[in-house]
Amino acid sequence: MRQTTETTAPSTASPSSRGARRRVEDAFAALHGAEAALLVPGHVAATTAVLLALTNPGGHIVASDQTCDPLRGVLTEELTGLGRTVTFVDCTDLDAVTAAVEPATQVVYTQSLSDPLMRLYPLNDIAIHAQMNDLLLVVDNTALSPAQLRPLETGAVVVVENTSPYLDAWGDVEAALVTGIGRYLPRIQEQCARFGGEVDNWSAHLLERSLPTLQLRLAAQRRDAERVAAALREHPAVRTVHRPSFDEAPWALETHQGFGGLLSFEVRPEIRDLSGVLNACRSDGTALATAARVPARTTHAHLSERVRREAGVSRQLVRLSVGVEDCDGLLRGLRRALDTCLAQSGNGGERC
Repeated sequence: MRQTTETTAPSTASPSSRGARRRVEDAFAALHGAEAALLVPGHVAATTAVLLALTNPGGHIVASDQTCDPLRGVLTEELTGLGRTVTFVDCTDLDAVTAAVEPATQVVYTQSLSDPLMRLYPLNDIAIHAQMNDLLLVVDNTALSPAQLRPLETGAVVVVENTSPYLDAWGDVEAALVTGIGRYLPRIQEQCARFGGEVDNWSAHLLERSLPTLQLRLAAQRRDAERVAAALREHPAVRTVHRPSFDEAPWALETHQGFGGLLSFEVRPEIRDLSGVLNACRSDGTALATAARVPARTTHAHLSERVRREAGVSRQLVRLSVGVEDCDGLLRGLRRALDTCLAQSGNGGERC
């Protein structure tokens, strides 16, 4: 049941913010070709609510091994405490997913594109297997958004998306959106209500202003991300670029419009200091700018060196979220930084 208690909006709220939550939900559902959606305060809370709603105590979940903390910790600890079990597998490998299914399995949970290694998941194949075995496919589509992929059309029953990095263009809101087949949403909404809280109307209004430009922004981000990836592949300081393409995954031509604005790259192992590369991507706070991070120091910092390397996340891996800005300037800055790192690494490994 939809909660009716609303947080009072700040005095600067415009009249148009009234009912903004409902309008955001309707707009997001329309983007995915669904009938309804839910705006939830937090990506972890949204995903947890979905998985609890679609499973019973004693149920089992097959989840992508690219699921990161804090969500991974919630799945392994909180869901276990509530009587569910979770097996993490490489969901890019359909055989691995099939082998992990047990009699108690109820849900397969995966991303559409992993972050930070940018691996595509064969959602069509996973969905066919799920349907043949009475399983429910839940897809986290944060890394692509409905501007690039609509997972419900591939056979998913529920889709979860964080508002960052695409839905909220200005970085004002910490929330998530859930959509899917209508009969599952009341269960999910009930679970969300148990967690408490809601996204206030003012935050929903800020999100509402971003959704109409999603397609336009993603077209620009996708184009510039391709340019950045091509330039990085040609630079001698870069060992690997992680960015999917239709050449590598021709099957995606039937389902994907593109691969968004995310990519990652790994520099040569003798380059130890990435501060110059990060500074080249550091914005002045302008909205829609490119952002960079080193996953080994941020999203994967809690993992041991061995576990990180097994996951393919080295200390030399840089993850980029390409924004809507001067791509030529970004490329010049990246090239200068990589040139400097390469030159100094060849002069005794000095800090770059």
